[in-house]
Amino acid sequence: MLQRTIRLLLALALAATVFAAQLAPAAALWTPMTPVSSAWQVNDQLIIPYVPNNELLAGTGPWHGVVQIANASSFAIAVDIAKADGTPITTVNIPGNGATALAAASLFGTNPGGGLLLFGREAGACASQAVQQFTVTRHAPANSADTITLTVPGGINVTNVSVSQGTTWYQNPADYTWSQVGTTLNISWAPGGAEPAINSTYQAIVTYDFPCRPARISVAVKLVAPAPSTNGRTSNSHLMVSGYSGLSQQQGLGNDLAVPIAQANYSGWKTVIHITNFGGGPCAATARFYQHPSGAQTHLLSQSIAAGATWNVDLLAAGLPTGWLGTARIQGPGCFLAASVDRVKPTQPSGTPVNMALTNVALPVTSLSTTVYIPLVFQAYFDWNTGIAVTNAGGGPANVTINYYSTTGGLIATTNLAVPGNSMNFDYLTGTGGQLAQAVVTSNTPIVVSVDAVKYTGGGQDVGQALTSMGINDPVSAPVLRVPLYQKQGISSNDNSGVQLFNISGTTPATVNVDFFDTSGTAQPPSTLTLAGIAPHGAFTVYAPNYGTLPNDFQGQVRVTHAFGSGQVVAITNNVNYDVQADGSAAFNVATADQVLRVDFGPGPGLKNGVRTFIVAQTADENGVQLPAQQLIVSGPGLMINGNPNQDVVTTTMFGIATVEIWGTNTTVPVTVCWDRNISTTCDPGEPQVSQTMSWTP
Repeated sequence: MLQRTIRLLLALALAATVFAAQLAPAAALWTPMTPVSSAWQVNDQLIIPYVPNNELLAGTGPWHGVVQIANASSFAIAVDIAKADGTPITTVNIPGNGATALAAASLFGTNPGGGLLLFGREAGACASQAVQQFTVTRHAPANSADTITLTVPGGINVTNVSVSQGTTWYQNPADYTWSQVGTTLNISWAPGGAEPAINSTYQAIVTYDFPCRPARISVAVKLVAPAPSTNGRTSNSHLMVSGYSGLSQQQGLGNDLAVPIAQANYSGWKTVIHITNFGGGPCAATARFYQHPSGAQTHLLSQSIAAGATWNVDLLAAGLPTGWLGTARIQGPGCFLAASVDRVKPTQPSGTPVNMALTNVALPVTSLSTTVYIPLVFQAYFDWNTGIAVTNAGGGPANVTINYYSTTGGLIATTNLAVPGNSMNFDYLTGTGGQLAQAVVTSNTPIVVSVDAVKYTGGGQDVGQALTSMGINDPVSAPVLRVPLYQKQGISSNDNSGVQLFNISGTTPATVNVDFFDTSGTAQPPSTLTLAGIAPHGAFTVYAPNYGTLPNDFQGQVRVTHAFGSGQVVAITNNVNYDVQADGSAAFNVATADQVLRVDFGPGPGLKNGVRTFIVAQTADENGVQLPAQQLIVSGPGLMINGNPNQDVVTTTMFGIATVEIWGTNTTVPVTVCWDRNISTTCDPGEPQVSQTMSWTP
């Protein structure tokens, strides 16, 4: 049942558009976060396309993964971790603002790695299901009371009780009354009105005053070879490092994925694509390969991927010729697929060892846009140079413009690229001048962008570095940025992180507050760091060694919060350790956070005619804190909503919730909750809404 619950939660999410952290046996702590009829509009049910576990990639390795999970909520949470098919693995408890790192071996044992599902939930005294239905036996004698043992912690109060049997709905207080003592609910039939027959069963629908708040999480996946790492720290025992960020289900899952760049021993770079099936059944998947520069399809591979399994496509082993360069499209009609893309360069074409590694993700074509932001670009910057690969995911030719801006916001240069349909093109920055910059990429068709930075020249251990990130799709409107993995050198290792902040507004300066939380959730200096006046199209780097008050050996998370009226900022984070024998660099896209709307639609979707049921809506801010006094529009054609036909407008309580009574007759309709942020009493484009079909039948 639990695995089915997870699978349904995943489907609903898609349809609705440390104290030291402790691992516990999955059988002991794994519990459903919400009933199967709940839906969330929240991007914190995350996926990880693939985590290697002691595996060779294109002849390099073995590779090991470390998953760092950061809790951006101020309260403690539990994160349930499952395989891609929903099979539970474990649960980790993370304190408010804390983080924990999990090695792949602790998740997969001695088995190969794979994809992961992560579901966060509040771990405190709260109702994991805001609406519950109980089946109750009517005990003798008549006019007596029945009792229900509530499955909530003590201190959680019942707010509403609806009682029915078949199509009969009993009225309160004419037929029954109810009272709560601790976790016992008493339903008294003493009023002497109608009541169910003795020994028959009836249903009681119950709502609570404090549903669990949505956990706000972000994830970084750090990849290391050939030695494992338990916590994401690296050393001279490692040869290569790479990494990428976990994705929300809306960002990462689809049936048509665009791979930004693929290489089959092109200039020494070799590619392995990991395609994971997150659906509940087998997926007939295809991988189509389009060659640069024409965009012509040269190869087609097919594979049936079992539920939860990963199809690992090594381009050379699959028959693509040496020197092939291009892009790929992963398709599986009706499937829920996600993919990560590893590129490794063991040697230069001359045979000189370099051992460099890069990791991208494939993105659903439906999530792509025509404007993409790049927070960090190098041109001969301490011998670092950047190559931008732009892939045309549209059907026709793409006309692409790249505008480069200095860190003070001035326009440095403009590059125009022509990209045929399904093809890709490059802008590789070499030369002199030591430029550190950022860029905005625009196109007339949807694009996916990979941003590679490499360091082939210089002196010392820092030569032979490589890192990559994904261009950030527009639109972006998020008050909070979350960096799940931030490290500073010290006795334990010389890992260092830097966050590159890019103000994408062309007119408004940005002011942000930066907080540093260690793994226990304790804020560390220089928190709160205020960065005022980042110029329009300008940038700022938050580099760990620059802050002497930040403790050595720091590991944790960073959160960036916009001041009121600030320009919108996006970011990536780099992570470098030059003690690593070859390539000790990785980059991670930074997750954005917005306010969230959760709706628990209660039991159903099938109910009997006339039966009153409840839905509970909850509003919370970027850090999971309840938002009171928020206006919601609840609608359902032909239904009675709080006694009003078709629609009602409600306001959330001090706990950020609104409980709504709904009933209908001989109808199946969508019930929609819209967060009316501008208080217009109409649901406007861009306002959060959650919808689920409900039915009432004879």
